[in-house]
Amino acid sequence: SRDLRSAHPGLALIRSDDLRAAVDWARGMGSFRRVELVRLSGGYDLDRPFYDALLSALVAEVALGLRNRVTLVRMGRLWARNLVRNLGSLPWEDAVRPLPDNSAVAVCGAGPSLDAALPFLLRNAGRLHVMACDTACGPLAAAGVPVDSIVCLEGQVYNLADFLPMEGRRARLCVDLSAHPSSFRALSGPKLLLASAWDDSGLHGRLAAAGLPILGVPPLGSVGVLALHLARVLHGGPILFAGLDFGFEPGRTHCSGSPVELAEARRESRLYRRDGRWAATFRPGVRTLAGGALCDPALSMYAGLAAEELERAGSGGRVTVDLRTGARHPLPAAAAGFTAAERILAGCPAAGRPAVAEPGAAGETAEWRRRAEGFLETEARVMGELRGALRDGCDRERLSGLVTRADWSFSHFPDPERVLALEVDALKRVAAETAYWRGRLAAMTRG
Repeated sequence: SRDLRSAHPGLALIRSDDLRAAVDWARGMGSFRRVELVRLSGGYDLDRPFYDALLSALVAEVALGLRNRVTLVRMGRLWARNLVRNLGSLPWEDAVRPLPDNSAVAVCGAGPSLDAALPFLLRNAGRLHVMACDTACGPLAAAGVPVDSIVCLEGQVYNLADFLPMEGRRARLCVDLSAHPSSFRALSGPKLLLASAWDDSGLHGRLAAAGLPILGVPPLGSVGVLALHLARVLHGGPILFAGLDFGFEPGRTHCSGSPVELAEARRESRLYRRDGRWAATFRPGVRTLAGGALCDPALSMYAGLAAEELERAGSGGRVTVDLRTGARHPLPAAAAGFTAAERILAGCPAAGRPAVAEPGAAGETAEWRRRAEGFLETEARVMGELRGALRDGCDRERLSGLVTRADWSFSHFPDPERVLALEVDALKRVAAETAYWRGRLAAMTRG
């Protein structure tokens, strides 16, 4: 595509017949709240299907951007706080570096389709690396399926109950640094540290350059999609998946033995009959897919991200096998019965080699701890400098540099662009944030 220069700064033209390139170009223009179709000539009728598809793609892009912004406003500060706290209190002796292998991997979510897959997983555990989403590890453990890896992304404390059925069993915890700190203490065993860039701040680049054993991952938002991404990156064999339904049947959103099911069972009495899952069935935005499954906008978005991961795996020659049954969102993978899946596994090596290396030596872990403390101390110093500049005043160029360096501290604002523009009322809010973050960072670096 190429840009055609316009005399008006509010008007930009692009010439392209590539839908994805046009959407990417529009994304680079900035953020928008609405898309309107304006027909300037009869050219629209020359290729109406393309223009209709482009309009739909742009509307979806704007809606996704707004949804991401709302999520960042609600959760961004919590994610940043978790990252700071985790970096300052991690048991670095448990940290491991990623080490890809060629084993087959079964990615397990907690959707209803996991129930039918449990006998297959139990029979073939020796030929599979079983990678469980946090909510799925309980049902797998209760069925006797050995869980090799558990993926955790939740920034709040609510999923801590997911790990209780593990009852001390060791598993490799693939955990994002934005996850709640209790997740790091809930399970024993090695920990593969992940870092998802939930915003566009410079914090994530500095963290990646800090020399720590941290695997950068895209901001996928769904633990199931993250598990598919890790399966694609860390394993070279076939990818099988069950329980990643991204859809559900009326009144049933999770598999048997999941925390949701168990919580509903505990609450059940003569006067209460499990209505929590029916509330999800009738919430606003729920629609029926072609196969009869129910889905909402968030699940549809995550299904699209999962489809991208599977397409990337397939384009690289990987075999992807859909083990799901029942109500589910369609995904680009070969649907196979359990007998056919066992034939695929027959030619795969045993899954004896771990997906991550063993924890580092004592000297190495001590260096990781020192680097983490140095990273936090540097961020605390910048917060102190910015606080002093806002309090005592400084020239505009220096203030702009400090604000840009500390952009992660206010990325959760609804209007971060006003901070970067150095508007006075926005800077007053940043002053309060700098005091908060300086205290948080200092608390995590005191010996």
